[in-house]
Amino acid sequence: MTTIKGIVALALATGMAAAAAETVYKYQRPDGKVIYSDSPVQGAKLIGQFELVPAPVSTEPGRGEPPRRPAATGEGADRAAALDAADSRIKAADQALKDALERQQQSFEPLPGERLGNVGGGTSRLTEAYFARQRAAAAAVDAARAELDEAYRMRNQVRE
Repeated sequence: MTTIKGIVALALATGMAAAAAETVYKYQRPDGKVIYSDSPVQGAKLIGQFELVPAPVSTEPGRGEPPRRPAATGEGADRAAALDAADSRIKAADQALKDALERQQQSFEPLPGERLGNVGGGTSRLTEAYFARQRAAAAAVDAARAELDEAYRMRNQVRE
């Protein structure tokens, strides 16, 4: 019996240690960057301290899942399908905008052949090809934003 009691006590102590709150520190480095850490950071200014408490474990199955829509028929099914399609369009448009913004960010650096040297040396200038590439990247971002706006507009129409 004593061995069983020892095992139970050890299991309880281990579970309590795992359920204890964890401290997270918020620091600001000298360069202004804010970082979060679970231990002190040398040379950084402490801004805040937070206690992270783990969420209670649910014994009900499927508790963490999002609620499902009941199976609808007729007009309700059409509306649900239209909302799902609109949400999918929004997700795709949002991803397209993120991709376009990333491509625009990467296109700022001139490519080989897009910079010409000036007579006398020391300086250079960018070619028209560079500026055309910048305009194309900006147009792609604008088109992606317009598509996202249209996707939101269409979903709002379905909701009404």
